[in-house]
Amino acid sequence: MITENKSNKVIGFVRNDLWIVILDVVAVNVAYLIALFARFIGYSQLGELFNSYLNSLFLFMPFYSVICITVFALFKLYNGMWRYAGMRDMNRILFASGITSVAHILGTWIFLQRMPLTYYFLGAVFQYFFISIIRLGKRVYHMEKAKLIRYRSPAENVMIIGAGWNARNLMSFLENDREHNFRPVCLIDDANRGMTGKLMNGVPVIGGPEMVEKGIEKFKVRNIYIASAFLDNSLRNKLEEVCKERYLNLRDYAGYIAYLNNDVQADTADALLRIVKPPIKNEKGDKRVIPFSPPDISEKEIGEVVEALRSGWITTGPRTKLLERRLAAFIETGNATYNTEIDPAVWSNRVVCLNSATAAEELNLRILGIQPGDEIIVPAYTYTASASAAIHCGATVKFVDIQQGGDKETHAPEMDYEKLEEAITPATKAIITVDLGGIVCDYDRVFDIVERKKSLFTPLETDDTPLGNLSSRIQHTIGRIAVVADCAHSLGASRVVDGQRKSCGAIADFSSFSFHAVKNFTTAEGGASTWKPLDGIENSEIYKFYQLLSLHGQSKDALAKTKVGAWEYDIVGPWYKCNMTDIMAAIGLRQLDRYPDLLSRREAIIRQYDMICNQLGLDHLVHHTDGMDSSNHLYLVRVPGISVEQRNQIIEKMAAQGVATNVHYKPLPMMTAYKELGWDIVGFPNTYAYYENLFTLPLHTLLDDEDIKYVCETLKKVISEVLGTHVQKVC
Repeated sequence: MITENKSNKVIGFVRNDLWIVILDVVAVNVAYLIALFARFIGYSQLGELFNSYLNSLFLFMPFYSVICITVFALFKLYNGMWRYAGMRDMNRILFASGITSVAHILGTWIFLQRMPLTYYFLGAVFQYFFISIIRLGKRVYHMEKAKLIRYRSPAENVMIIGAGWNARNLMSFLENDREHNFRPVCLIDDANRGMTGKLMNGVPVIGGPEMVEKGIEKFKVRNIYIASAFLDNSLRNKLEEVCKERYLNLRDYAGYIAYLNNDVQADTADALLRIVKPPIKNEKGDKRVIPFSPPDISEKEIGEVVEALRSGWITTGPRTKLLERRLAAFIETGNATYNTEIDPAVWSNRVVCLNSATAAEELNLRILGIQPGDEIIVPAYTYTASASAAIHCGATVKFVDIQQGGDKETHAPEMDYEKLEEAITPATKAIITVDLGGIVCDYDRVFDIVERKKSLFTPLETDDTPLGNLSSRIQHTIGRIAVVADCAHSLGASRVVDGQRKSCGAIADFSSFSFHAVKNFTTAEGGASTWKPLDGIENSEIYKFYQLLSLHGQSKDALAKTKVGAWEYDIVGPWYKCNMTDIMAAIGLRQLDRYPDLLSRREAIIRQYDMICNQLGLDHLVHHTDGMDSSNHLYLVRVPGISVEQRNQIIEKMAAQGVATNVHYKPLPMMTAYKELGWDIVGFPNTYAYYENLFTLPLHTLLDDEDIKYVCETLKKVISEVLGTHVQKVC
């Protein structure tokens, strides 16, 4: 691969720069030849003195050519810079010419003979002029040619947002595209680079964001293309509004251009045009479409992923370890941008990033020592991962019904804690609590129950294996049934527990998080495990076993094996493969930077949903109370008194209006896999009653205020259609 890269560079040099080297050799020597003749202008006969100077020049030309090419290369006058030569490049030419001119003086004076002073001066001037013309001439030629093609051919006019390198590359792509015929006609300097009034590839930079609408009118713009990688959100919102009002195409190219090679060919440009985001509401009369839960990925995440790919670390590596430390700090401090690298040892070995929340939950149970014969209590109202992880360990799942109508304060489908207590037996080793929708369970109740049931608990005895020994010590240290939190929805949520506010991840004995694409915080796929510190057991020992379990029982991960002489490793157990990659962690690092703003936006959307649901008399989750703050993940709505058929009608009618909804969740005892294990929904009346009139509204950070307004209006209309006059009485 290294040889191939070197070959590509050599080929690229020969194709793009060799002819410039040849021109440079000709230029520097012709410059001094002209200077010599200019020195003797007016002499009727040049004579022997002139011939002596001319012979010295010819003798020195080969050496001077080598000197010039070497100096020019050191000053980076090759590698295609001529295509976009600017003042910085002209300064480099000036300095390089100055150095070579001094070398010319010293070389001829010391090794040949002293030449006339006028010759040296004129030669330096002519050399700088010729070298500059070689570079600028090509640029001027391409600019004028592009302008002729641009304004003589039929095409759709494009305004480009951005006036930097990204914009220049985008213009090149558009000019090479012969199929779609897009014509850049003006640029907006969104970052205040001082480009206003200047030309870029012959296209005017007309001003800053305040010139967007004037530019659309003046240049008859039909398309607005974003080239700026760090576009201000307020400007992005403005562009979306303008494009919606005027039925213009809006596309964001920044993430795809910023990291591409400058010498992209036409076929690459054509591929680029096919993979970018589609136009936003680009045709009059388009029905509004509200997706349920698309991921919110910005250019920051895209850029970090590209850097991860370039770094060579695409499996578990430094980004994964950094994400683990930063998540640990976020869980403890609530600060998403806490600088953990001031003291990395403090935050290491406290969070393990894995490839899914299901893997995280299963490893939690395996570290805890769950095995066949153990019973694990799980709420009947949850997603399958809450139960399947226990089944993978060979344990027996015992479902517990939820409270009638959900929790009295939050309306969340929390377990009936009295039934939870009744379900505990001497075989019970763990309780899976589920923070559904981001609403945190009543952990005070749960811990009170397991403390009062301590007498029934018998800790695991060691089987003399390293993992068995650790699991036994953990169970003896906890000394009761373990509380294992399914925090798939609740990163960033918190609750007052035992008089102190704690974040999810720092409440239960063991916790698991999901970073799936539909979650508030995503790494595309992914998850994490964390645990509360245990007396007498080092975090590093627990962390080590998570690493072993997630990497085939291999005693060293890829990062550890990069140390000099550290190739050798052992397999200490025939275990699993569920580690997180650095590509996934790259997304997570930048998501964590943005997470407080994402949570805040979700809360603002929830406030608007609360208003319409309260108006319509619909039950809904209460995400924030005096003692609890949710992560605002899901917005569950229940319509009192309706049937499953009516609920399904609401979902279908919302979809017909372009609003995607969902149901969270169909209870596990209704699923085939769990019915075959002997469970029947008849035994869980509260769970079924909660499910039968429930649906979930779209809640994500790509929704703008107009989208939210449309969802609310559609909900009101559909509820009225399905329920008839009933909704009027409710209102």
